[in-house]
Amino acid sequence: MLKFSFFRFWVSCLLLTGALLHREFPAYAQARAYTTIKSVSATSLSNGVQVTVLADGILQYRDADSSGRVFGATFSDARNGTGKNYINVGQYPVSHIEIRTPQGAQNGIGVRLEIKNLGDMRGSIARTSDGQGVIFTVQSDRTVPTARGAGSDDAKAAKADEEGVRVDFAGGKLTLRAVKADIHELMAAIARKSGLAIAVDDAVSRSVSLHLQDVAPESAVRTVAAAYGLALSPINGILMLSEGVPTDLATYRASSTESFRIQNSQAGTVSGLLPNFLYSYVKVNGEQNAVVVTAPSQMLAKIGADLRKVDVPSAQIALEAIAVELSDTSDLDLGIRLGNPSASQYASVDVGSGALTYNTIGTLPRNFEANLRALELKGRARVRARPQMVVVNGEKADLFIGSQRFILTQFNQSGQTQNRIQPVDVGVKLSVTPLTGGNGEITARVAPEVSNITELDLQTGLPVLSTRRSDTTVRVKDGETIAIGGLTLDQEQVRRGKIPFLGDLPLFGPLFRSSKKTKVKTELVVFVTPRIVKLSN
Repeated sequence: MLKFSFFRFWVSCLLLTGALLHREFPAYAQARAYTTIKSVSATSLSNGVQVTVLADGILQYRDADSSGRVFGATFSDARNGTGKNYINVGQYPVSHIEIRTPQGAQNGIGVRLEIKNLGDMRGSIARTSDGQGVIFTVQSDRTVPTARGAGSDDAKAAKADEEGVRVDFAGGKLTLRAVKADIHELMAAIARKSGLAIAVDDAVSRSVSLHLQDVAPESAVRTVAAAYGLALSPINGILMLSEGVPTDLATYRASSTESFRIQNSQAGTVSGLLPNFLYSYVKVNGEQNAVVVTAPSQMLAKIGADLRKVDVPSAQIALEAIAVELSDTSDLDLGIRLGNPSASQYASVDVGSGALTYNTIGTLPRNFEANLRALELKGRARVRARPQMVVVNGEKADLFIGSQRFILTQFNQSGQTQNRIQPVDVGVKLSVTPLTGGNGEITARVAPEVSNITELDLQTGLPVLSTRRSDTTVRVKDGETIAIGGLTLDQEQVRRGKIPFLGDLPLFGPLFRSSKKTKVKTELVVFVTPRIVKLSN
């Protein structure tokens, strides 16, 4: 009997131990250590802003970035214990701080902190000496001088005299003067004097400076809200002031969201033209080319009006170009005379190289087309291209007329020289980038290029190219013509002929073959006429 009881005792112990292991050990194995972020604060420096993150344990971070418009780091083993996901800094160059838990984080462990800047900035990240904090330093491109004697008794007394709130109420009208006054104190003074029910959210922190005279109490409150980007909403007869940027459900209910479609430009470009302090209100929807704004209702109308002011149609510029190739050395000055008979003063001759270059600006004469046609009939000129196109202001227009040929190029790979067949464009290229400010003048960058096959390589049989290229930027009046010359080419051509069958005989064949070598000197002259397109209303 004793043996049987002892056996039952050991079986019971084993079953109990198995149950404990089954319940406790898996839970213990799944437990994950973490630290809690207790505070995130921002401090102004003379040359930037310092953001300090403090936790109740060792704070590890990764994926840190300290350059650009966004500084950030991921605290993979931390929880957000601040109770905030948005901190409005408003101290140049930092706009605000966003704190969020990445999607897929288990048990809320994992925090992503991002510092949103007002422009492209640089900074640094460092740990605190105890390892329980991380310090982000955002460097500014501006230096704020420190006031002398700011800590003296005289300075403190002068500051106390300058700052404060004064509110007078008579005849149902308010007259108030506030200098660097806390918004809570200001609203409390207005409520006491006028009897208006006002409540200010604890998250609101503003220093108010303004002067109003003989205004209705509610109008004064609306003016303060609009001036400092706060949301104002009446709730059960109480005027509630909260942050304009939604950081929680309460402030989100006091704000509105509206999408503004951009018609004439890129949404990202237009949003960048708004003031920097609106950065936290504005988002860009690239798929719909729209600017999405979430802000207090009184701000939406103002932002929408500003967007419409900058979203204006860009000017369009019509381009007319003529590329003329002169094929006689005696006609090198015809390009000048074609454009303007009296414009030869713009030409210049380099005696050392014998090159003629000119950049003529003016209006084409009436007989330009007739003179050009006469040269074509005589075989002394050839019009290579006459493109006409319309381009948006500031954009580049490209034109190519020609064909694609192939040339042999060499490159070095792993210490060995190898050959490669590469396609090239042979013909006339013209690149024009016009820009106008709407004052009747056009600044144009013109880059013509012409390429020709000069000969064939005897070994490969591939063409050898000769390229003439020019690039200039000039300013002309609407409808004036730019003439670009000096793109000369000396080309040697060999023409071979033979009598069929007899020219192929082994010994006597050369007697029935002929060869003629000619040298041709050509010059390319490009005339470009930009005109501003008048848009009809």
